[in-house]
Amino acid sequence: MSIRTSATSEQARSEYEKFLGIFLRESPVIKRRGEPGVADLLFGDPHGQTLPEIADILHAQVDISHAAGFKYVHHIQSSREVAAELLARRSGIDFAADDLFFTTGAFAGLSCCLQALCDPFTEVVYLAPPWFYYESMIKSVGAIPRGVDLNLQDWSIPMSQFEAAIGSQTSAILINSPHNPTGKVFSSAELAELANIVAEASLRLGRTIPIISDEAYARIVYECDHAPSPAKFYPATVTIYTYGKTLLAPSLRIGYMALAPGFPEVEKMRHVLDALQPIGGWQLPGCILQRAVPHLENLCIDIAQLQRRRDSLVVALNEGGFRVTPAQGTFYMLVDSPEPNDEHFSRVLESRNVLVLPGSTMKIPGTFRVSLTASDAMIAQACEVFRSGY
Repeated sequence: MSIRTSATSEQARSEYEKFLGIFLRESPVIKRRGEPGVADLLFGDPHGQTLPEIADILHAQVDISHAAGFKYVHHIQSSREVAAELLARRSGIDFAADDLFFTTGAFAGLSCCLQALCDPFTEVVYLAPPWFYYESMIKSVGAIPRGVDLNLQDWSIPMSQFEAAIGSQTSAILINSPHNPTGKVFSSAELAELANIVAEASLRLGRTIPIISDEAYARIVYECDHAPSPAKFYPATVTIYTYGKTLLAPSLRIGYMALAPGFPEVEKMRHVLDALQPIGGWQLPGCILQRAVPHLENLCIDIAQLQRRRDSLVVALNEGGFRVTPAQGTFYMLVDSPEPNDEHFSRVLESRNVLVLPGSTMKIPGTFRVSLTASDAMIAQACEVFRSGY
């Protein structure tokens, strides 16, 4: 006798397994992580001390929460007000506290939005190459992922293809800027043009197509203070954010969803999100983290240090004959593999004690991704290897 699992769950699992899942489980590159003398440029993990203020802030909130009792909390209003005010100040968009919903990181925010906006067999248009989990998450709610490939030369949005991808079954648009894995930050002009396309498509279809804007790396940018957002140009936008990237503390599971000013039928959307967070698997952070938000908001990892690492890698890669487009944001940079078989080349680098992520795990064969969150010593070691060429 066998157990029948849901078809949508099986589709989502299969999508994940085809790319990242098998690599994480079976690749010899993964097995070298943590070894002495290995430069680990695989993922956006911390390789040094976490910001020391984080522990002090959390310790203080434990005492406060203990005194208040560890009760169920949905959204602590004072923390919402601080988060909304600072988001408005950084982005130049007048977000309201009542339209900001704390989540257990960007994962939960994305999941909640997809549950709220998608019916089975509707379509979600996203920009490709995608973050690992987009397609699996879309399939997990029964919807159909429809990717639009960015221009390979500069990772810009091909507007005509994007427009053509929006159809009668489109339930949402999923935008990721700064974009993982390319490091591209879409300009205000690009986002305004994209917003116009979505607005015109909404008029044509007789219903508003919402944009889910994944802005996990909005503060991790190198040429400006904060990445532009489509919420400035398109009111039917839900902004997704996580503190885990800004603080380089990925297991600190807190972030938020924020509805843009002028979101249509906003009261209805508030009620939907407020209900889905508990029934979707308690996607709300605990009281300790929510109370910590006003203090965590003042912290950020050293962006200048990340930029120095980026610049060192770009120089070394160019000297070694690699083609690389410098990242404008995120922790990552994509490099062209000198071998078409990027998985094999990742093993070549592994034999030289440098770990990178092959592009085939992200549906970009012939490339590999490097992470800027590796330590300075790891970056220097990798630079020596890249500088020597292939």
